Amino acid sequence: MKIDFISDINKDNYYILDYDRIDLYMIKIAWWNAAFFALYAFGIYYFAPAALYPSPFSWRVVNLTETLWTVAIALFAAFLPAVLRGRFKNHYLYRFITANALITFSYLLVFISGGSIEWHFHFFVIFALLTLYADWRLNWWGIVAVALHHQILNNIAPNWVYFYGENDLAFLAHALLVLFMAIVTTKTCEQNRQLADASRLIGDDFKKI
Repeated sequence: MKIDFISDINKDNYYILDYDRIDLYMIKIAWWNAAFFALYAFGIYYFAPAALYPSPFSWRVVNLTETLWTVAIALFAAFLPAVLRGRFKNHYLYRFITANALITFSYLLVFISGGSIEWHFHFFVIFALLTLYADWRLNWWGIVAVALHHQILNNIAPNWVYFYGENDLAFLAHALLVLFMAIVTTKTCEQNRQLADASRLIGDDFKKI
């Protein structure tokens, strides 16, 4: 595996990996996430379940300003991949932007729920989804971004990431599972890239016949 964090490692396999269809799929996923988040955020704001009983879906009461800001960010996160599709010669740049947009929904769900542990699983769903791009760098970047996000907020605003407040050991416990996830997704991406390379080479050989 070549370590390259800049170039488009899948440029030669753009059509074999069916990036056009995957891009559209990612855009649909982003809009569905935005729509769900808007309903979820306004539901938490209006019904304020955290004021009545403990719930893994809402550990704190949110105000209208928080609700409006987070919904606006969610809509922007869905809008960005849609409007930028096909505008970059280097598709890796688009993949990177789309990956960050999708990870943003995970951040927002954890925040609006008051640090619900259950919503942390959304990160793993997104990491699995990103393997469709067959680019291991996206998941490793996502893991670094999530680690920085959690560790920094654990010190300055712990209730944004954990409903039980600050916990320095939680970072280490999560890191082991996240590292394992990174290894698995890297293997999956590389296997898909190898299959794409093989398909392209076979196609090239047939053209020579």
